[in-house]
Amino acid sequence: MSRADPKGFAKVWADAIIGTSYVSMGPDELAAHLLGLTHQLVQAALATEFEPSVGRRIGVDMVGAHFTGTETLGATVALIVERLPDLLDQVPQGVDVAGRVARLAGNMAAGYANALRERSLDEQDAIYRAGLRARRQAEQALTASEARFRGVFHSSPVAIAISEPNGQIVQTNRSLDDTLGYSPGELLGRQLTELFAPDDRPIVEEHYRDLATGQKSRFRVRFPLRLADGEIAMIYLDAAVLLDDEQVPQCIVTMIDDITDLRLIEQRLQHQTLHDVQTGLPNRQYFVTNLEKVLGQREPSAVITLMHLDLDGFSAINDGLGHHVGERLLDVVARRLEWVVADQQAMVARLGADEYAILIEPGHIEPGEPILDVGAFAEIINTALAEPFYVDGIGVAVTATIGIVQRRVAGAKPEELMRAASATLRRIRGRGKRQWTLFDPEIDAANRAKLQLAAAMPGALETGELHVTFQPVVTLDAQKLVGIEAALSWQHPQLGLLSNEQCVQAAERTGVVHEVGQWLLRTAAAQAVSWRQRTGAGVPPVMINLTPSQAQDPDLVARVRAVLKETGLAPRELELRAPTAAIRTATGELTDEGGGQAEDNLHVLTELGVRAGLYDFGGGIRGLRCVADLPVCVLRIAQPLSHQLAGDPSRILAQATQALVHIIRDAGVDVVAPVDSAEQAAEWARIGANWAIGGLYGPPGPSQRIEPLLAGPVQRTPNDRN
Repeated sequence: MSRADPKGFAKVWADAIIGTSYVSMGPDELAAHLLGLTHQLVQAALATEFEPSVGRRIGVDMVGAHFTGTETLGATVALIVERLPDLLDQVPQGVDVAGRVARLAGNMAAGYANALRERSLDEQDAIYRAGLRARRQAEQALTASEARFRGVFHSSPVAIAISEPNGQIVQTNRSLDDTLGYSPGELLGRQLTELFAPDDRPIVEEHYRDLATGQKSRFRVRFPLRLADGEIAMIYLDAAVLLDDEQVPQCIVTMIDDITDLRLIEQRLQHQTLHDVQTGLPNRQYFVTNLEKVLGQREPSAVITLMHLDLDGFSAINDGLGHHVGERLLDVVARRLEWVVADQQAMVARLGADEYAILIEPGHIEPGEPILDVGAFAEIINTALAEPFYVDGIGVAVTATIGIVQRRVAGAKPEELMRAASATLRRIRGRGKRQWTLFDPEIDAANRAKLQLAAAMPGALETGELHVTFQPVVTLDAQKLVGIEAALSWQHPQLGLLSNEQCVQAAERTGVVHEVGQWLLRTAAAQAVSWRQRTGAGVPPVMINLTPSQAQDPDLVARVRAVLKETGLAPRELELRAPTAAIRTATGELTDEGGGQAEDNLHVLTELGVRAGLYDFGGGIRGLRCVADLPVCVLRIAQPLSHQLAGDPSRILAQATQALVHIIRDAGVDVVAPVDSAEQAAEWARIGANWAIGGLYGPPGPSQRIEPLLAGPVQRTPNDRN
């Protein structure tokens, strides 16, 4: 069966059912019926609001279709647990597929069991009513009725025992003897309640006493029962009293259904629902439930420690040596983490993929004794994980990056502790391998504010809170306008006006960066065309700084083509700049596939006639390789470099920058310097930059501020005293 093949799955399911049950449907009809159930399972597993009760309805459907062979349920559950995940494409982020499939299968087993039991009870009730009618119609056809009752009693697949009101067994059918493992007639004369464990016997006796005294006419219960060989079976007990015409109890009919296999399936599925299939560790659901229990039981002053671990370099092992080695590694990590906490009151869980969690409960701490030293404990964990284990002669080992939360029980909530540990882990992932850190509430608050800003950006674009600002790019002597830089601003309802840098940082945190970037490009291009049409003359290029994600976007060229066609902007009237860090590393190497894609984008855009440039240029091997390898015509100096030049009394940085700028200018590349004062303008002119942008020539603003500049020289701001 191929992956994501519902028809193939239904065919395998049909083969399993035909092999275990008598089915009245033809092969095609059966496969079509099971295909419908397959679609229901897939839809339920992928639903935003998970409804495990779908499994229960499917179990009932199977019984209704007479798929009731002795091995049908087991074969079906095994098939669903093992193969249904292969049908699930486009799984929503954060969804625990294995847990959902296990819960669907468990609910299906429960629904199947209940439906099968209800059908058995209906059959049993029919037997009961047949016997009652037989006795009431004794005057008309006593002999025929008794023969019919005996026939149903002895041939029924349901295990039946008839006992006196005092509990003594007077008759059993073959099914009962076979179910319990006794020889025919071996149970006659014994008390039915003797079959139950001593601890359960008083409860069972009370139920039968209620029948014998007329307080109840029927009862249905689950109980363990001892078989003839001493083994214990879980049975479903259904007992009813038969009354004579004067409503006096004559006998008690007891029907027994062995549900041991179903009980074992329920227990196994319950375990799978709460445990990771690969490692056997508790899963996220079980871990959070245990965390909630610990918080509810411990003293408010007690301190718990929660660790969220992410294995370093696991993907390299998985991809380089194969998934079978990766799976072995996950098991080894699980066992070593359990060993590390063996002397602690703790729980280790696998949260998914290569992430684990450890909850350490507070032990007995003497006055003045320190709480758990998390730094030392993190080192113990990594020392244990770093010990190689060998697969096919290859020594494999990993370390972990760990986010840690240590907090008093008072006021703590499970979901907040989990979020805090996860956020702390994410915060340090970029620092390197084998790192750990404690949760910092101030840093967390700042990061959450940034995330909230990123989450709100799609709505800001929709409601018109985002705007495009324009800023002149001029020659350093301010005699000529050479370009117009377009950027973002955000009039936030609570935070006020946010800069382009803040907008870009927020957009880069989510996929909205491409939508916002396309909107900026389209709006700026349309404005440039409008200027050209109103002035009737040429307009300097509109310049846009691409975000790292935009520069590395495989669809960037197509997006630019679409905007040029839509707005009528000529390619030469557009300048797109990429950040150097999105193309090359500090050592001059490509930044993985993204850097290569960014280089390809700039080459193709240049071939289209679009001006290509760089920004955040700070020199170094990274910047020089970009200038040497790319068809750029302009570069924008990084803002920090301009500030550092002013604060460098040794002039070493200025001299080095001057030499670098002369090399770049000799290569025919224009250099844009950030200038906010006349002193900076003079310094950059001496260094050799030929263009400038900054507060000295006008801050970012609406398009109306640019229109006067299109007709004449740029004027410096009034507060310039030079």
